[in-house]
Amino acid sequence: MLFIFSLITVTFYNVISLGTRYIQNSKNRLAALAVANEKMEIVRNLSYESIGTSGGGSVSGNIPQNEDVTENGKQFHVTTTVNYVDDSFDGIYTTTDLIPGDYKRVMIVVSWDSGSADSQVQLESRFVPSGLETINAGDGILSINVFSDQPGGTGIPNATVQVANSETGLNTTQHTDSSGNIILMGANIKNSIQKYEITVTKTGYETVSTMLPYPATPYNPTYIHASVASGAVNVANIVQNELADLRIATVNYKGESIGDIDFHLEGGKQIGTEVYVETDPVPNEPIYNFDADDSTNSSGEKDFAGISPGQYDFFLRSSITGYEFIGTDPSNPYELVNGAMVYSFPLYSDPPLTLKIKLADKNATSILVSVLKSSDDTPVSGATVHLRNASGYDATQTTLVDGRVFFPEASDSNSFLGGIYDLEITADGFTTSNSQVTVNEGQLKVETIKLDAAL
Repeated sequence: MLFIFSLITVTFYNVISLGTRYIQNSKNRLAALAVANEKMEIVRNLSYESIGTSGGGSVSGNIPQNEDVTENGKQFHVTTTVNYVDDSFDGIYTTTDLIPGDYKRVMIVVSWDSGSADSQVQLESRFVPSGLETINAGDGILSINVFSDQPGGTGIPNATVQVANSETGLNTTQHTDSSGNIILMGANIKNSIQKYEITVTKTGYETVSTMLPYPATPYNPTYIHASVASGAVNVANIVQNELADLRIATVNYKGESIGDIDFHLEGGKQIGTEVYVETDPVPNEPIYNFDADDSTNSSGEKDFAGISPGQYDFFLRSSITGYEFIGTDPSNPYELVNGAMVYSFPLYSDPPLTLKIKLADKNATSILVSVLKSSDDTPVSGATVHLRNASGYDATQTTLVDGRVFFPEASDSNSFLGGIYDLEITADGFTTSNSQVTVNEGQLKVETIKLDAAL
């Protein structure tokens, strides 16, 4: 009986609390709408030339860009944005439309409490000049394109773009249109070389910021602060991608988990290149926004949620001495870098990727065969590797993009013993290789076969 009474009491309390919050939010929304209408009415009573914001907006004027007001005892934050719009009706800025500032768009956002999407109201209105549009000869135009370079990627709509330039007094925050573009025009957009600092953000996407050139930045950044030359269209292109999820799983050749494996992972978004040094063996080496030493947990897994998509490099750290790196699933190419086997793989925004790192115990009876081209030591994919012995063991595998196969397979692990094996390797375009290899009991054998091109 007490349980039923408690259940009814909690249910009624939750209903009453939800209703109270809904009523309060409705009151706040009505009050915010009243504030927005009042601010928009003030703008409507200004002359066209006077419509602009103070505090760093691209279109200068006396309207506060940010302001706190109180309505019915509730405090609200008011953000006003004024932009010129280049309407496609008379053509965008080309030789046929030399004055791209066709009219002004005013957006007023009134927010309260958290300022989230359900805690704000927004009003937008257009204001046109009384006659033909004009342009100040000293004003410039800055067009910023935000887009994805993922497969099928397009412009990123509704990305938040903050642009600041202390030299011109600009400090404004805009949102990209449906094509991923914003255009800034006005008195605060003028001649300035590499001083327009741009930061692009969007929920669920990577944050991208421009930087000062070297040596202010200790490397050569991918995105340098934008420049503007008055009387010309100045374009800044920025790639912003949806964040990706990656799981690293360390397993043996049977697919069973191996825990606590130390590794290095590097990649994602390229933020720049190293400064050229004549003695550097790898000049202009890329610098990425992800570069970390890490480890799988006791279950052989490590999750990386919300990281930038792009090309990644993976290798085992030197602390791992009891295992041999025998491949990845899905299979990926590798190269030797300072003695370490570095596997490269692409990571896309979608779908999430689970990369299995396949390892072999160096103290288990087994053989790892690498098939390379004799001309340049690069892997041969699609090679047929046939391994057999006099005791009846007979198995065939095909190399993948890394040119490697591992014996035994999971299905015949109990029948693989130490001894002398015949190894035959065939591949289209190459001469056949026949050899014998000795596999010692309780030891991993690493065999490298180089194939000559067929004449």
